[in-house]
Amino acid sequence: MRITLRQLQIFEAVVHTGSVTAAADLVHISQPAASQALRELEALLGRPLFRRHGKRLQITPQARHLLPQARAVLSQIEQIESMGNADELSGSLHLAASVSIGNYLLPKQMSDFKKQHPNIRFNLDIGNTQSVIQQLLTGKAEVGFIEGYCQHAELMTQTWLKDELVVFGSATESRDEKLEWQDLQDADWVMREAGSGTRNILEQATAAKIPNLNVVLSLAHMEAVKQAVIHQMGLGCLSRMAVSQELNSGLIKLYQTPLALHRNLLIVTPKSTALTQNAQFFVNQCQQLITPP
Repeated sequence: MRITLRQLQIFEAVVHTGSVTAAADLVHISQPAASQALRELEALLGRPLFRRHGKRLQITPQARHLLPQARAVLSQIEQIESMGNADELSGSLHLAASVSIGNYLLPKQMSDFKKQHPNIRFNLDIGNTQSVIQQLLTGKAEVGFIEGYCQHAELMTQTWLKDELVVFGSATESRDEKLEWQDLQDADWVMREAGSGTRNILEQATAAKIPNLNVVLSLAHMEAVKQAVIHQMGLGCLSRMAVSQELNSGLIKLYQTPLALHRNLLIVTPKSTALTQNAQFFVNQCQQLITPP
């Protein structure tokens, strides 16, 4: 018996969804048939591909090496079936990005890439930095985009763009335009949740002078942070690109501070596995983007 395309489809779908049932729905077969295909693939390879963690399946380290090869095979088959020219890309591309990048930078990058390669299908998961790292480690994402830093033995990073964080408040509140250290210490803060790259940068920048900021509200979504600040619940700190619309609309104002809040945006990839052609072409396009002055 040889490995079949259906088995590779099921394998890739289970990685993406974390569930045999969801994978079966994705490839339009029954759940028993999907389970059987997965068992046959594991038997042929002589090793388990997943281990159960609660209600979800997690990829094993051995299977993580199989994943890019399986995706490459499936992509090549789709290119043949599409009858496109040899240079045309097709198939899926799995990305993960932290919130600022996923909301404000990648949509245009994906749109531009899609115009050049209309047969590409994107899957983009947006979460905090730790979530993106986990997506890469479990094989669910091929390429990750994060703010700040990443130090992990299994991942490789490359600097992509420069970003600036800004301290902002409600346009209706009364504060001096320039805030000193004591002002920052006395202020209430509305922040992203623990694990957010944005929060990590701010806490590192203030740690020497202010060991503990007065965080009155921690939120998982940037939009919620902005709305809380607009309604005078405290100061916020987000990427300049994330608050540009509210700033232009006169809903918020920026403050001058003694903080150094510049950071790198990073492209993160698995160290031990080669990128698929789709992923490499997309990374190449992203690297041509230049940080605005």
